[in-house]
Amino acid sequence: MKHFLDENFILKTETAQTLFHKYAEKMPIFDFHNHLSAKEIYEDKSLGNLANAWLDGDHYKWRQMRSYGVPENLVTGHNSVSSLVNTSVIPSEVEGSFDFKRFMAYVYTIQGAVGNPLYHWTHLELQRYFGIKEPLTPENAEAVWNKCNEMLATKDYSVRNLLRMQNVKVLCTTDDPADSLEWHKKIRDDNFEIQVLPSFRPDGAMGIEKSGFCDYIKKLSEVSGKEIVSFADLIQALEIRADFFKSLGSVVSDMSLEKDFFVPCSYEETDRIFRSVLKGEKITPEEVIVYQSYLLIQLGAIYKNKGFVMQLHVGAIRDNNKSLLVKAGVNVGNDSLADFNYVAQVGGLLNAINTLSGLPKTILYNLNPKDNEALATMCGNFWENEDAEISLEELKNGKPSRVQFGPAWWFCDHKDGIEEQLRVYSRTNLLGGFIGMLTDSRSFLSFPRHEYFRRILCNFIGEKVENGEYPWNEKQLGKMVEDICWNNAEKFFC
Repeated sequence: MKHFLDENFILKTETAQTLFHKYAEKMPIFDFHNHLSAKEIYEDKSLGNLANAWLDGDHYKWRQMRSYGVPENLVTGHNSVSSLVNTSVIPSEVEGSFDFKRFMAYVYTIQGAVGNPLYHWTHLELQRYFGIKEPLTPENAEAVWNKCNEMLATKDYSVRNLLRMQNVKVLCTTDDPADSLEWHKKIRDDNFEIQVLPSFRPDGAMGIEKSGFCDYIKKLSEVSGKEIVSFADLIQALEIRADFFKSLGSVVSDMSLEKDFFVPCSYEETDRIFRSVLKGEKITPEEVIVYQSYLLIQLGAIYKNKGFVMQLHVGAIRDNNKSLLVKAGVNVGNDSLADFNYVAQVGGLLNAINTLSGLPKTILYNLNPKDNEALATMCGNFWENEDAEISLEELKNGKPSRVQFGPAWWFCDHKDGIEEQLRVYSRTNLLGGFIGMLTDSRSFLSFPRHEYFRRILCNFIGEKVENGEYPWNEKQLGKMVEDICWNNAEKFFC
């Protein structure tokens, strides 16, 4: 029997162990999609106690705590006792007692989490940040609580130092085009050695069917300095904001696509729809799709022009439990994967952008694993548009594919899902050109997930070698592992 989470955790073969310990383990982290707070990074925030560090904002943990029957006030802090959370008027002993109860609720929850990535993530975090190697149980929970809280109270465990511990070099937050990015400016001016870059996510401009759309357009007009009365004005305003984001180092955009999003469309029709909404008129669901289609095409052209990578996350059904939405809000673990056939729409969208402006570098993410193969093969249809002279040296090194089948995302981000993503990527594309992993997290303790991915990656390659399916060439495979862990992302985004 193997020991739990030992130095060769997941690494089943000598080849895998060599690839991980000699090559993957040392590589820095380029986290190209997360939801961390730039404000908290600038302020170099202390995370408080272990309940704060683990449970504040982490919807992965919240879902499983609900599955265990934990009441909502201990999950997100929302209901009749929500006043006990995040308020300075509560005596510290009451707040501490409440937070310890939340922590214990999570401890009890994960005892049944066999096969759930949370169990592995939790213990990787305990090992990598706090040096705690024994499994977390109700019996040792109080000792773990006390040790971790003592460490979290020191300056060594501020959020900037937590990032340094995991060798993070670049991270990309998620930001609205109307955001002031004041905290990104302050981080840049503070000469923080880790690059904290904004990502351009114009969900607000996409949401033409939502009640707050006109208010959002007014806000976008104000921050861009561009009066918006037509669709052309909207695109100009978004381009102005994209320039602003680029001035602060942004290299990537993002968009969540949750329903049908592409049909053939024209400027005239889109402009009519946009003007109608600004007048307060109702539009049909079909008109919503027309507007969103044309907006996505124009955004793609902006991204190509600015050198942004375009990320498209497809297939979430959000905020399903409406009573929970009212009680706790959005992004609380109230989401699931959708089941609609959208791959042809992806192809139509990419082709339309490619025809108009040339396609920006693109990453496609699917939430439903049934779409793995279809989306991965769609990626292979688009590459560099122009012919170019190339030297043998350049040819030898190659570069990552222009359209990437993205890493296992959200409900697919577990050992089985990562392995399947690697299998699909390797049989439909060139594994050596893969740009690696991200956290997609709101937690500053989540970066050992990169190690988790890297162990799975090295084990995947190692098994191919040990089974005689690929030759053992340490130099070549070691470089491939380093490329996937860091080098490819650096080339792709920079």
